[in-house]
Amino acid sequence: MKKYVSLVFMLIVLLGCENSKNNKADKLEELETVEDLLQEYNRRIINAAKMGSFEKIRDLYDHESLLMTDYNPLIVNNNNIKIYYDTIFGRNKIKEYKRETIDVLEFPNRIIEIGLFTKVFESSETIKGKYFNVWKKDGEGKLKLRAESFGYLKRMDNPTVFLVPEASTTAPEIIKTPRELAAYAALGKSNVRARIPERTTDSYTDEAMYLPFADTIKTGKAILIEHYKGYYKYPATIDSLEVMTYAYDKVGKGYIKYGGFYVDWSVPGFSGNSTGTGISYWRREKDNSLRIHRQIGLHIQK
Repeated sequence: MKKYVSLVFMLIVLLGCENSKNNKADKLEELETVEDLLQEYNRRIINAAKMGSFEKIRDLYDHESLLMTDYNPLIVNNNNIKIYYDTIFGRNKIKEYKRETIDVLEFPNRIIEIGLFTKVFESSETIKGKYFNVWKKDGEGKLKLRAESFGYLKRMDNPTVFLVPEASTTAPEIIKTPRELAAYAALGKSNVRARIPERTTDSYTDEAMYLPFADTIKTGKAILIEHYKGYYKYPATIDSLEVMTYAYDKVGKGYIKYGGFYVDWSVPGFSGNSTGTGISYWRREKDNSLRIHRQIGLHIQK
């Protein structure tokens, strides 16, 4: 009799676990809007970070996933992304974590999500930042991260705390892009060398949103012109500039590009170099041109 009762109890527990899994799946299927779905995924991301467990969100990543974060080189695929998060979670326990989605662009096969976040650690240190995620649809109503990127609203006092070199030991492959994108990249390089705010800003749409390194989000051409006036006000010469593309997605009539840059620069009495990564969505305009509609720029700690 005792064995029978134990067997029944085990079956009840197993059925309960299975029903729990089904209920979670049903919950995702019942969500009516993309915004609701993203809110559910962000809830999972917050809980995983507070628990310090990458395994709770590992299913959001796959071998194609890219991670771009301030101070780190590009991190490719879920195995290396796990190394990054396991290391970061082990350094500082998160006490509070808030994420706010402020912009969503949906395409047949991709979703761009832009937002702000605040993290409070057990040490009471608070950091604020912004994120730019590209989600891909898996055909079953669920999403996976094609690319995750995030940076901070100001320079961090100790960037090495955020650096995980063992997660990016393999140099990413640089690929060729369609001729049209390559032509715009060449124009962008010319604008960087010229350092004329109006020329640089002309590469953006009127409603563009730019997430620059160590700064707040800039939205609209008028704001972008003022941003680049401040950025270009210091005398500098671009000695060499390389722009790399690691991947791109065709979305509608435009493109999402995942890339990086390397620049040698000099100022009176001093010279140096900078490198970084970034994501940009190039939207097709009415005149058939491509303009940057959404973009994030990140710097790598040397």
